Amino acid sequence: MVFYAVLIGLSVSSAVIFAGLLLQRLTSRTRRRLKAETRSEITPPRKEKPKEYLPPALVEKCEKKLGINQGSTKVKELRKALIRAGIYSEKGVPVFLGFKLGLALGLPILALPLVLGLLPVALKAPAFLGLMLVGYFLPNFVLNRLVERRQRRIQEGLPDALDLLVVCVEAGQGLNAALKRVGEDLKLSNPALSHELSLVNLEINAGLEREAALRNLAERTGVEDVASLCSMLIQSDRFGTSLSRALKVHSEMLRTTRRQRLEELAAKTPVKLVFPLLLFIFPALMVVIIGPAAIRIMENLK
Repeated sequence: MVFYAVLIGLSVSSAVIFAGLLLQRLTSRTRRRLKAETRSEITPPRKEKPKEYLPPALVEKCEKKLGINQGSTKVKELRKALIRAGIYSEKGVPVFLGFKLGLALGLPILALPLVLGLLPVALKAPAFLGLMLVGYFLPNFVLNRLVERRQRRIQEGLPDALDLLVVCVEAGQGLNAALKRVGEDLKLSNPALSHELSLVNLEINAGLEREAALRNLAERTGVEDVASLCSMLIQSDRFGTSLSRALKVHSEMLRTTRRQRLEELAAKTPVKLVFPLLLFIFPALMVVIIGPAAIRIMENLK
């Protein structure tokens, strides 16, 4: 029985592989290229229209009622959050909204056997509603965590970037060349900050003013230290002050601020340890210390 099943499976798989190889050979790359060239000589290429699965009027009405049309504030804020999370694709907003809708409908359907089998009748409707809310707000939670993690990486790599900027500027490079060099040097250690600096260089090379490119950098990242750095660079460029000296002062201030933040977190540690001590460690110590004495007292009383 098993031998015949294995034999049939091998024969079917070999037939499928042979058919695939034959089709691949018939539609080779050279033949496809020749066919495309002959077709382009005979008829001009046609622009494919985007597929429309729903009527445009219905789509516009739904977008206006939900507030997710192209120029709405909700879509702008969502796109800004996606950019701060490192998602620059134009399809990020519809994909994100699709995930929210899909999870809001999919989680109750996946948990349907569990809800119908275990929960009582009075809790079925609240359970469905709770799963829908969890599925709807779960992408927002994940997006916020991605934004916070990326901002933390940018903030941690900013002092090293400032030191590299000081070295490049003191070596005689301009600000644009220094930003480009620092972005290239930080590709392995801090890809997020490197990507943001490379975007600044691309905007400047495309014809955008340096002040506008630096303001866009502060807006994209949403990090306070990056915003202060951009404002300092804009002021030094506007008033003609020494750039290397300003970068040194800002680097020292940034390291001082970073040290103060770490000291603040270290000072908060004993307060945060009070609740775990009271809830977990102190009861265990009480059981270990008082447990044997309590057992002996109970034996003596008996």
